[in-house]
Amino acid sequence: MSRPVGLRLIIGYKFVKALLVLGVAALLTLDPRDAARAALAFAHELMESGAFLSRAGRWVGLHVSQKDLHHAAALAWLDGVTTLAEGWLLLRGKPWGEWIVVATLAALVPFEAVALARHPGPLKGLLMAANVAVVVYLVVRRVRERRRQE
Repeated sequence: MSRPVGLRLIIGYKFVKALLVLGVAALLTLDPRDAARAALAFAHELMESGAFLSRAGRWVGLHVSQKDLHHAAALAWLDGVTTLAEGWLLLRGKPWGEWIVVATLAALVPFEAVALARHPGPLKGLLMAANVAVVVYLVVRRVRERRRQE
C-alpha cells in the first residue's frame, strides 16, 4: 500500500523516537547509578559551556536524584510504548488508527502549552509545533479521504 510522503515521515519519526526513548527507559531502569553519573557529567558539561547552557546544567544537576530518575524511567517507558503503538497503528493504515494518534497527540498539546508557557525553550516549542503539525496533517488527511469517498 502506497502512503503519502508526509505519512511515511510521521511513521518513521514515531519508530525512531520510540526506539530512542525506550533505550533511555532501559538505561534508567537497568542501571540507574550509571544514568545518574551520566546525567551529572552532562550537567557539568553544560555548566562549563557558557552562560546560556549553564542554566540548563544547573537545572539538570538539581534534578538528578533516585526519585527523579525513577519518575523519568516510568515516563520514558510510557512515552516509548505509546509512541511505538502510534507508529504501529499508522503503519497498519487503518483510518481509526490515525484518529487514535490524533486523539492522543491532541490531548497532550494543552499540557505542552502550559509547560512551554511556564518554562519556555526552543526544544519544547519545536516539539509542540511538531505535534500540532502531525495532528493537523492527519485530521486534514482523514477529512479529505472521507470527502473523496462520498
